[in-house]
Amino acid sequence: MIRRDAARLAAPALLILLLLLIVTGSWDKSATFDEAVHIHSGWRILTAGDFATNHEHPPLMKALAALPLVLGGARPPASEMKREIDQWTVAHDFVYHANDGDWILRTARLPIALVAVALAWALHWHAASTLGAPAGLVALALLVFEPNVLAHAGLVTTDLGNTALTFLTFVSFLAALKSGTRRAMLLCGVSFGLALLAKFTAVLLAPILVLTGAAVTALEGGGRDRLRRLGAALAVVLGCGLLVLNIGYGFGGTFSTLRSFTPESEAFRRHAAGALGALPLPLPVEYVRGFDHAEAGGQSWWAYLFGRHSRSGWPHYYLAALAVKTPLPLLLMAGAGLLAWPWARGRGKDALRAVHVLAPAVPLAVYLAAFTLSSNLKNIGLRYILPVYPFLCLAAAAATRLRPGRPWLAWGLVAWQAAAVLWVHPDLLTFFNLTVGGPSRGREVLLDSNLDWGQDLKGLGRFIRDNRIDSIYVDYFGRACFRHEKVRSTPDFQGGWIAVSATHLKGVYAEDKDRYRFLWDQTPRAVIGGSIFVYEAARPPGWVPKAAPLESR
Repeated sequence: MIRRDAARLAAPALLILLLLLIVTGSWDKSATFDEAVHIHSGWRILTAGDFATNHEHPPLMKALAALPLVLGGARPPASEMKREIDQWTVAHDFVYHANDGDWILRTARLPIALVAVALAWALHWHAASTLGAPAGLVALALLVFEPNVLAHAGLVTTDLGNTALTFLTFVSFLAALKSGTRRAMLLCGVSFGLALLAKFTAVLLAPILVLTGAAVTALEGGGRDRLRRLGAALAVVLGCGLLVLNIGYGFGGTFSTLRSFTPESEAFRRHAAGALGALPLPLPVEYVRGFDHAEAGGQSWWAYLFGRHSRSGWPHYYLAALAVKTPLPLLLMAGAGLLAWPWARGRGKDALRAVHVLAPAVPLAVYLAAFTLSSNLKNIGLRYILPVYPFLCLAAAAATRLRPGRPWLAWGLVAWQAAAVLWVHPDLLTFFNLTVGGPSRGREVLLDSNLDWGQDLKGLGRFIRDNRIDSIYVDYFGRACFRHEKVRSTPDFQGGWIAVSATHLKGVYAEDKDRYRFLWDQTPRAVIGGSIFVYEAARPPGWVPKAAPLESR
């Protein structure tokens, strides 16, 4: 009885722990690079119906984050947008000048954390109902201690929302195929539409659902009737998803053509000039414009991998990022789980049982293939493939069915992962596994939002005050407010104290990639949150000043 009660309480306890890890991991972190813009855009959507500001990201997660700010009476910024580029300064004004920056960030991040808790609950429910209660707890525990999910669940971005809604759409589609009811299909369609409203890469759900449906149909024996039902189900999901997408944008400019605006990307310009350009699209115009803007942004961008720089990136970038930033226990268990399909097919009388073991392979394959084969994607962060993580946890849960009599093995691996995450907490964004030497070696492998996204300016301010440093040069990669975080930088480095963000330290976006080479072999006096390196050093010969940091903003 005691063991049964403990098992019943384990899932709620893990969900509470997840929320605590997210909140405590983000509570004292500065705004990351894009957060202020996302928050202000969400506030504009809710207060002015403005979908054009920051249209390169769909509105759902931004509006959700801004909802408590609107209800809490956040004040409008004094500045106004006249050009698209003004979104950065206006958003900065909104977060740090019109309002209290800490209140804005902590309040806006909470809804994202709650979405992560909902994702964890959905993962547990699905794994428990299809693979058994022990597997459900293993899947939940692995997600609770997944550092990449934890890191992005504490930030106002679109990545966590896309992850949650991609998973929810997938499992609701499996449920719809099993029940065959129109209600289940409509619910899946609503989830699909919400995913499209969360992030543009949610369009990958279309091939995921088609391939999943084909796999289920094949395992059930195929046949014309089954194929017809699958086609009808996909049509309902697609139609409902498009309706939800249009509702989310208030039907603004629906059925506009590509020629109704000037496309930015080469692909959209090519389509606009062809026959497709004159066709009315059943999509909101700001969704199309935003997708076009995102497509254009991926055409040329600096990337960094294993100490090398590239303007065009590498096809294997995301595979490498997944390999080095995913905890080894999760990789090992997920690999074993994906090999469990023959076991399920051989022993399971119900064809869907095999599908539930094989199912994680479909979204994993689609996401990794899409981000490996495409030549037009930014190589700037593992977060672009964050939706693979619930499926990795689901695959890992399937591994528990291979040796159901030895639960200590699975829970030993979970404990290993938990220890690794608690060791790096609250600097969750800087997690790297032991294949590259752990977090301390991360800057030699990946940068930008993989490690250094501007989250540690507050920690730097605290270090400066604690050590009574009067003069320091700061080269910071981010957009948090120097004044708010009580950081004052000298206009130029004259020798002495210098603090450099890891992304700048390795020259990722600088023309002079070796600007800080004189620091590479020195031992830093401090490493703030794993992303800002503080040194005491002499000014090197030939040093060229650059623009002063905007600490007066």
